Amino acid sequence: MKGLVAIVASALALAAAGAADAAAIHLVAAPGTVSPGAFVRVSTTSSPCRAGDQATLISAAYPGHAFGIGAVYGKVGKHGAFSVRARIRRGLHAGRYHVSVRCGGGNLPVLAYFHVR
Repeated sequence: MKGLVAIVASALALAAAGAADAAAIHLVAAPGTVSPGAFVRVSTTSSPCRAGDQATLISAAYPGHAFGIGAVYGKVGKHGAFSVRARIRRGLHAGRYHVSVRCGGGNLPVLAYFHVR
């Protein structure tokens, strides 16, 4: 029974830590509404990504291929900051799209959103 309590306590602590990490990362896509073929910049001022690492931004709105959908790449700076400008695919259907980020072998626990008109 003690072992089960310890496992549950550890799982709850990890979940709380993940929620705290997500709250600390503010991922922004700008502008919030674009036309197909236009550019969107996705950035954050801090993240758990290490300076010098590559940030992989993944979205169905991007050209290229990584993890089964489109992707673009950027360099991580001090404090895990990055700012990546990417062209939205031409001919993309109107709708709401999200961008996820990978760095250091893992996904950041946040998404950025924008609309294509």
